[in-house]
Amino acid sequence: MRYLPTPDEVVERLKKQAKKLQRSGAGKHSDLLNRAAKQAGYDHWHHVVKCNENAKAVAQIRSIRDECEAIITSELRGKVKSVVTSNGAACPPFVLFSTGVGDAWLLEPDEHLAMCLVWHGERQTIGLRDDPDRIEVEWDCRYELLGDFFSVESQHPVIGTRAIGGYPLADVRKLLDRTQSTMMKMASVIGQVDAREITPEVVAQMVKKGLSVEEVLELKAEGYRYSPSRDSLLGPIMSSEDDDT
Repeated sequence: MRYLPTPDEVVERLKKQAKKLQRSGAGKHSDLLNRAAKQAGYDHWHHVVKCNENAKAVAQIRSIRDECEAIITSELRGKVKSVVTSNGAACPPFVLFSTGVGDAWLLEPDEHLAMCLVWHGERQTIGLRDDPDRIEVEWDCRYELLGDFFSVESQHPVIGTRAIGGYPLADVRKLLDRTQSTMMKMASVIGQVDAREITPEVVAQMVKKGLSVEEVLELKAEGYRYSPSRDSLLGPIMSSEDDDT
């Protein structure tokens, strides 16, 4: 399919042309939309719609690129910053953050995908393609928030696999929770998809958050587990058999 630059203004203009023809009794509205589209150089009305969707997707990716540039600038200046990109035709919202310690990242909330924007003070390539025929985010990492640590598995030859401390993860967690899809939130809470057993390391982490060792161990005995993504303890999942007792 040929992709023609098609902002909303073009779509509205062609709709008005079709309505004007319809008022004069020229035919069915759907046929008139196709006629207006062909007169403007499109194959049919669906071609107009697809080109408009593509234009919005390209604009969104370019906006994300601008956000990446802003985060890179913040990191190179040693400033801590975290933002959420807009929702749109190309992709759901992403989270970007600079750490103030030499690194900056772009994160996808649902699939836990990541792209490093700055590593140890060195700017990295922004892997975004916004050509009309190819709109793509070139993720090369997977991440997980484990307590105070940002755990990453990367195809990047320098980063590799490691757990990194010293990042401002409290704010990052809030933004990830805000941008995660409803379905993934339900899976995370109800299905406890990332929950794991409470280890001595988890106990120490919860003590830092204000619980006592005794309280954490009591919760463990009651079946509570630790969610790294939420950095909190989750109660046991209730089953239908539990409701009957």
